[in-house]
Amino acid sequence: MTKKGSKQNKKNSKSKVNPESPWLKMRTGLLIVSIVSIGIGAFMGWAVYQIDKNIMEGLLWGLGFGGAIWGIFFIAFYFNRAVRGKRD
Repeated sequence: MTKKGSKQNKKNSKSKVNPESPWLKMRTGLLIVSIVSIGIGAFMGWAVYQIDKNIMEGLLWGLGFGGAIWGIFFIAFYFNRAVRGKRD
C-alpha cells in the first residue's frame, strides 16, 4: 500500500501547475510574433498593392503593420514586467 500511495503523490505533485508560471517560453512567443507579423505585413502589402498598383506604398503599409505588431508586443511585455516584476 505504501508503494501505491507514493506513486500517486508523485503524480499529483507533477500535475499541479504554478498559476504564476508562463504558459509559453520566451523563444516560442518570439517565434509566434515573428510569423504573425511577417504574415500580416505581407498580406497588408499585397492588399494595398492590389488596390493602388504602387509597390512602394504596399511595402510601407506592410512594414507599418508588421512593426505595429512588434510595438504592441513590446508594450505589453514591458508593462507586464513593470507590474509583476522581473523573473529569472
